[in-house]
Formats: sequence, C-alpha cells, structure tokens
Amino acid sequence: MGKIYDSLLAGSSGRTGRIVVANVSGNEISRIRPKKRTKAPSENQLMVQKRMKNAIEFMASYRAYACKHFGHRVGMRSSYNQAFTNVTTNMVIDFTAKTITPNYPNIVFSKGALLGVLPTSMTLSSPDVIELNWQNNANSNVERETDMLQILIAIEGELTTYFMENVSSRVEESYNINLTNFQLGKEIHIWLAFRTSTKDQVSNSVYLGSITT
Repeated sequence: MGKIYDSLLAGSSGRTGRIVVANVSGNEISRIRPKKRTKAPSENQLMVQKRMKNAIEFMASYRAYACKHFGHRVGMRSSYNQAFTNVTTNMVIDFTAKTITPNYPNIVFSKGALLGVLPTSMTLSSPDVIELNWQNNANSNVERETDMLQILIAIEGELTTYFMENVSSRVEESYNINLTNFQLGKEIHIWLAFRTSTKDQVSNSVYLGSITT
C-alpha cells in the first residue's frame, strides 16, 4: 500500500488495472486489488475468518463507543481498528481442536488517560442481581466525582455482549446489575470503565473477572 501526496483522484474515477486509489480518512492511498480466489480456503484459513466474525459479533454492542473511545488514530489505524485488533488477538485459535476461545482478562473495550476504576468487590447479592463496588478515588476533585460508569458484560461461551452506558457516577461507589432470565445460571464476565460527563475523555477499562449466577 502506498500513500499519495499529489492527488490522483481529482477529475478521475474507476480503476486502472489492479491498482486501486482510495481516500481513507483524508489520506489518498494506492493498493493492489486482490485477485479472486480460485480454490477453496483451507481449514486454517476458515478458522481465521471465523475469528474475525466472532470479534465483530463480540464488539457489536460497544462498536459506537470504541469508534470514539479507544485511544487515538495512529496513521491509518482508527480507534475502532485498534479495538478490533485487541479483540481478534484475544480470540485464541486452537487449530488442532478447531476451537476459538476468548482470553477475557486481556480484552479491553475502553482506552484513555482518564482516572481509572478501582474496583473493590463483585458479589451476587441475590440470584438475579450482581452488586459492583469501587473506590471513590476522585480525591475531592468535583469533575472526577461526576465521571460516569460504563459496563461491558459477556457470557461464557456466547459471542453476544451487553454494553451499559452512564449507569452510575464515580462518587456513588456502587451499582446493581439486574440480570435477565437468559443471563441466569451462567458465568458472567464483567469490565468497567469511566467516561467524563461531557463524554470527551475515558479511562482504560478494567476486567473484574467472572461470577456464576
């Protein structure tokens, strides 16, 4: 892939041979159009393709959040690209067993420089309620006290995740997740992060661990 400094797109359209010129986030790039496959993909290639599909499904609930709140654009790599790389990297393929297993502790849904979450406990306070507790580490900084809690929930063995935005402030130090019927009797994985009330800064997400309901 090459970067173009003197525009080729002005006054032109279509493609020339296998060279494709495109505008990506204000940058013109040139690349070779891939050839059509002439043979079926191997089993390993199918596993890699499945890993990408799994990552897309896992991120569906917080895609819009990741587009804004996963670090900053680096060259051609958007915040979403970086978040997607994090998830695909942590969808671990066992080519022998033909399985793809999420490495939950290493998955990150939020990435930023805001003061982070200091969790203190995660307990099943009743059969259908998970109680989350954290430390108010704002240190009398009024702006930090109003930071809002973001929660990502994943169920062991399932790809669909559940994203809860702005559910509690840092100063409240506690929040109850009310589980639905299809979340009961399962192992639940939970991540937390904070976002400012103005929605312009976020903290790194923290993996709390899992709890069986």
